[in-house]
Amino acid sequence: MKIVIGKFSNAPFHALSKKDISLLFKLMPSEWTKRVSSVVLSSKIFKKTKLLNPIEYVATSKQLSIYSRGLVREDIARQVLIELASIAAYSDEPNSGQSTDVDNAIKPYLDKFLKAKI
Repeated sequence: MKIVIGKFSNAPFHALSKKDISLLFKLMPSEWTKRVSSVVLSSKIFKKTKLLNPIEYVATSKQLSIYSRGLVREDIARQVLIELASIAAYSDEPNSGQSTDVDNAIKPYLDKFLKAKI
């Protein structure tokens, strides 16, 4: 998986780093991550976009864009987990025992991520 970081020269900074993204993807089940071939940490500030969510997935390009500048690390990590769990849940493959409660499904992965020292 390729991780691209958008260039910018001033604050606010990204809530997640390249190492954070790599760690999140290592902690998650492969069923959640196999539909993502690239991750972009966008240089755009979420508040200045017209997006409803700071995480955007484009299925045709398999690209996950993260607009995390100026946001809280834990919140963005949670949003990434929710998005990837949703992508897996809505795939055309059978749902292999995934919890219908997204918060319960992502909690163990978020806890592991937050406890990890980077």
